[in-house]
Amino acid sequence: MVENSQNASRGDTFYPIAPDQRIDSLDILRGFALFGVLWMNLPERGGGAIDLIFDQMGRLFAQGKFVTIFGFLFGVGFSLQWMRATRHGRKPAVHALRRLVVLFLIGVLHYVFVWDGDILTTYALMGVYLLVIQSLPLSQRTLLAVALCLLAVLTVQGEVALTQRITRELGVTTHWDITGTALRERRERRAEAELQSYTITSYRQNVERRGEELSDWLGSLDAYRPSDVLVLFLLGLWAARAGIFQDVDRHRRQLRRILWWGFPLGVMLCVGGIVSSRLLYSGHNTWLVDSVFRGAEEIGSPVLGITYVATIVLLLRHDGWVRRLRPLSYVGRMALTNYLMQSLAFTLVASSYGLGIYTKLAGVTILLYTLTFFATQILVSRWWLARFRFGPAEWAWRSLTYGALMPWRT
Repeated sequence: MVENSQNASRGDTFYPIAPDQRIDSLDILRGFALFGVLWMNLPERGGGAIDLIFDQMGRLFAQGKFVTIFGFLFGVGFSLQWMRATRHGRKPAVHALRRLVVLFLIGVLHYVFVWDGDILTTYALMGVYLLVIQSLPLSQRTLLAVALCLLAVLTVQGEVALTQRITRELGVTTHWDITGTALRERRERRAEAELQSYTITSYRQNVERRGEELSDWLGSLDAYRPSDVLVLFLLGLWAARAGIFQDVDRHRRQLRRILWWGFPLGVMLCVGGIVSSRLLYSGHNTWLVDSVFRGAEEIGSPVLGITYVATIVLLLRHDGWVRRLRPLSYVGRMALTNYLMQSLAFTLVASSYGLGIYTKLAGVTILLYTLTFFATQILVSRWWLARFRFGPAEWAWRSLTYGALMPWRT
């Protein structure tokens, strides 16, 4: 392994970056994002007043925010990989495409055999757009403008598409006919279908259903249209090109500005969406008004997510916070493995072919489960990385991408 790292640093060979050359802040942010993704991916099953409070706090401060961080970091990592391949005299587009193809295959297996909440297939498909954009000679200002314009366009398109879909499902003529009662009934039907998939449907039936759904999705244009994930990729690309993570002190003023302006703005936009939704379900709002506020929440979520990134990066300038947050880096270095393990563990614990505790999940229970399982992931990741260079999924991803078996032991 030492020889491979030395060769890579001289440019003679092209291997994954050595552990001691990794950017710690990125691994800590990946670990932080994985905690939130685990928390928000667990389903809400009602509960008492305390559970409702936890659910609403999760929606305000977590839902959509940690996914933002995850997507943002994918863009950062993509850009750093591209620059590194270029320095080593490789064709960065070929290397990036191979990484995306392998990621897509992992995502397909994850979707069909583990969980239909997979994000890897979407990342791989949207990564092709990122590859094309990375190849273009765009200035930083142009890149940022493209990302922000795309966010605005996709937010409007998403609300229009959602309105049209719900209008068809409810069998009404226009959005004016969408009522809170009809939406509650629709939500209950969807919750019942999800409940059945976990408590009644067998593993084989779920695999067959997920396979058909994935096939239908990949056979439609929806899978290939630019999505909000691409916006996050572009923001990450912009940040990597700016060198924010390589030289935090030089960008300290920008990061502080993001923190002081982004947090209140993001909270205000997200609170508006939550309040409007509650009013709609109580019958004191209209679908059109709720669509506007929900669109605002769709913008507020990534704003808060980026604010979290700025906050952690600034905190990591202090040794005390580095010591407190370093355990997250163990999970972050094995982000793909831990993401897959979260899906596997949850489905085995919640489903009828596992422990079958799906119906017992509620706001407080979900948070306790998240904290317990994530603490376990920290301990297991630390133990593993003391003995192995990569997580199992990372080793497979890199070996297939580089076309050679990667060194395994540390």
